[in-house]
Amino acid sequence: MALGPARVPPPDGRPVHQPGAAGADQTDQNIREHNARLIAEVARLTEAVEARDAFLAVAAHELRNPMTPIIGRIQILARAARRPDFQVERLVQGLDQLEWLIARYLKRANVLLDVSRITSGKLTLDRVPVDVCEVAREVIENFRPLRQHAGSDLALDLPGEPVVVSGDRLAIEEILDNLVSNAMKYGANEPILLRIGLEEEQRCAVIRVSDSGSGISADDQARIFERFERAIQPGEHLRGFGVGLWIVRQLCQGMEGSVRVDSSPGQGSTFSVSLPLQSSKGLK
Repeated sequence: MALGPARVPPPDGRPVHQPGAAGADQTDQNIREHNARLIAEVARLTEAVEARDAFLAVAAHELRNPMTPIIGRIQILARAARRPDFQVERLVQGLDQLEWLIARYLKRANVLLDVSRITSGKLTLDRVPVDVCEVAREVIENFRPLRQHAGSDLALDLPGEPVVVSGDRLAIEEILDNLVSNAMKYGANEPILLRIGLEEEQRCAVIRVSDSGSGISADDQARIFERFERAIQPGEHLRGFGVGLWIVRQLCQGMEGSVRVDSSPGQGSTFSVSLPLQSSKGLK
């Protein structure tokens, strides 16, 4: 009878491992898990690329469209200046309108820069004492031309004394600018209220921007603070980048604050920002 080759034990005396069904099952399981991870990663990257492409398309649209009225205003002024009956008052009025158009255009460009800095981790905030009431007054004044154009009444409700928080002044201004712009965009030309108060127990200031617009559903409230997300009503066209509220949340978190929304369909919306009060030790 023919004999097969003899099995030589390993030098340390351990038994020789023989591949079996259990090993094959484990290998198949590892392959399935690896494939699942690859599929999930491909889906994530595909979603990221689609979001990027959608953002770039909206950005190109939003940055190109404002150039039309800017160029048109320049052409009107140029033609008027060549007329013999040209009046200086018309030039001043036209330049004021042109300045406002350019300022709004720069705000759009700054949004893009903020998105880039935040996503790359390069956004830095200076924490200094800031009177949010003073910032609110400046923001309201800056909105005067837009208020006249949109026909929205913008009211300001402030306490009788300064409300000083620990934060970045430019970041707070941008937060207010975004929230007021959002209220004017979706507030259905109804009155808007910017209100500032104190919560002594939590040692924070609370900034509330309220509108009487169409409101936001519970499902939309859960996602409007995400990047490239917007709560769009039926029949409504896409407007803006869909990053304003995401930037607000990022800036609030950068100052150890928070933002939330209280709303229901048909009842308007109130966005509330909480920022930590400046310690008395930090005041001069």
